Amino acid sequence: MIFHARQPIHPLTKWIDKLWSCEGYRPDHPFESKLPDVSLAWIINLKEDRIRVYEGNRMERYATLPGSLIAGPRSSYYYLDTVCQEACLGIEFKPGGALPFLGDLMGELKDVDMPLAEGLGRQARVDELRDRLLEASGAEPRFQRVEQFLLRLLEKQMLVPKGHPAVAFALQQLEHSPIAIQPQVAVIADQANLSTERFIRVFKDEVGLTPKSYGNLVRFQQAFRMIREERVSSSLELALACGYYDQSHLYRDFRKYANMTPTELFQREDLWESHVPVFNPSQESMI
Repeated sequence: MIFHARQPIHPLTKWIDKLWSCEGYRPDHPFESKLPDVSLAWIINLKEDRIRVYEGNRMERYATLPGSLIAGPRSSYYYLDTVCQEACLGIEFKPGGALPFLGDLMGELKDVDMPLAEGLGRQARVDELRDRLLEASGAEPRFQRVEQFLLRLLEKQMLVPKGHPAVAFALQQLEHSPIAIQPQVAVIADQANLSTERFIRVFKDEVGLTPKSYGNLVRFQQAFRMIREERVSSSLELALACGYYDQSHLYRDFRKYANMTPTELFQREDLWESHVPVFNPSQESMI
């Protein structure tokens, strides 16, 4: 597998975390479990113009969408077909970063996959973008063409709301607070001079998740990274490091978000980013 990733050029770094390209991905396992993510991504299948997406965490139910899609923020694990990942390009947005491109649609994309052309509208010419990516050879020329496409969208001012300052403030607070001591939603709302209800609404409209869901998922992602990077060696150490009340709370979150316990993940040696290989689809679908 050939994998490349880098940050986009300025000013796209304000909204986008990274661009990535994957070629020649042909693993032995037919499926992967993708762990939840607070960010939204655009995925473009460069091998064929289709992507198979699964309904929630049910492997037996799926739909086939065009090869360029929007993958909204995820609140639980879901399945990916590795055949559809053989050659792909991705745009990973920062939390709330897709707002200038998708506008009011952001609040509707939790746990949703949508054709990119449907989210952007006809004027975006998504099919033309995919054709130009196929004409390019190598990751860097493709990244440059994606950046040109994104900059043109901004120049046309397609749905360009600036975002509520309370959301930017909240994301900063959640990002810079110790993971084990996340601030309370009501406290952030009060500091932003908004009612709790109003704050939750504007946050969800921009990020796609409620502040509570966002904070819980950030904590889970941090816990998973600590396992993957071997920074802890036991469930108790993990629970203490990530601010869980007890190990049972930790286990409940991992069952909900990963369909596995921390102990099971400690034993895995094949974790890559937020992907967990699935070798026995029939057994997994019954869990």
